[in-house]
Order: sequence, then C-alpha cells, then structure tokens
Amino acid sequence: MISEILFAVGICILSYFLGCFSTARVLAKTYKHLNVYKVGTGLADISNIYHNISKPLGIIAAILDTFIAYIYLRILKYLIISFGFVDISSDLMIFIFGFFIIAGHCLPLTHNFKGGRGIFIYIGLMLIFIPIHLFLILLLAGFLIFFFKQFRFAQYMVVLLPPILCLFLPDITREMVILMAITAFLMGLLNVLVSKRLGEF
Repeated sequence: MISEILFAVGICILSYFLGCFSTARVLAKTYKHLNVYKVGTGLADISNIYHNISKPLGIIAAILDTFIAYIYLRILKYLIISFGFVDISSDLMIFIFGFFIIAGHCLPLTHNFKGGRGIFIYIGLMLIFIPIHLFLILLLAGFLIFFFKQFRFAQYMVVLLPPILCLFLPDITREMVILMAITAFLMGLLNVLVSKRLGEF
C-alpha cells in the first residue's frame, strides 16, 4: 500500500511538471521568436496562438498538446494494469494524473503560474475513455466554431458534454461518469483562476 501511495504521489508530481511544458510557448518562440505572454491575450494557450500568431501553428500546438497527454496517460494506464495496483482503480489514477497535467498547464510553477486553459490536455485525457463519442463532440464543437465563431462556447461544450453524454451510455460505469463530472468541475475551477489572472471578471 505504501509503495502504491509513493508511486501515485511521484507520478502526480511528474504529471504536474509535464503540464508545465507549454507547446504554445515553445512554438511561438521558435516560429517568430515571440514571447507569447506579450501577444494577444497574453495567455500561453492554443487560442492565443491560433488567433494572434498563426492559425496553422495553433492547430499544430493543439494536436501536440492532445497527443502528448494521450500518449503519456495511455502508457501510465498500461503500466498500472501491468504491475497490478489492485487496491486502486486504474481509471481513478488516470483521472488524477490527468488532472495534475491540466493543473500544470493552467497554473505552471515554472512560469509564475501563467498558463493556458488546458482544453486540449483535457481532450487527450477523455480520448482514453470515450474516443468515438468525444470525436462526435469535437465535430459539433468544430461546427460551432466554423459557422458561428463560438470559440468559448465550444470549449465549454467539450468540457461539459462528456459526463452528460456518458449518463446515457450503457457501457459506461457510474464510477466513470462521476470521475468525468469531477474532472469537468475541476477544469472549470482552474479556468476561473486563469480568467481572474486575466482580469476577465
């Protein structure tokens, strides 16, 4: 039990600092030697890159954020199952580790807690559990963005719809729905902190 706790704490710390790595920050710096904090909204996030630096670069950053989170968490899930942490649900652990990546992305200690909103990290986490349904949600979000320019509403929808949708899926357990709902709620809290830093309210 002690070894499991130490493992979980160590991976939480590792996950947080992985989240502190910002592809938006790195790509902005390498693309035009820009300081992302001095461009547009001043956020080190995909939306700022997409709207104020380069649309293709924003898309690349979004794909990288999603891919890094997904691959990292997929490897962890495999290791947890392979090494037989029988007393701790592998799904619960993956949601905890995923939250710490999101927290590191939104509030990075390495950059004075100035991060992004973590939406694509969240997508990478949800892809592990509901890939097909999440794809449909992303298509709907893309429709809202392309035709109605509703970027912020589309983000809210991507965060909130997975736990709501899973309530009606017969192959999704109640535990999974609860974990998704808690993660969505915590995403909301982190984004409130990011918005307060920006003086949005």
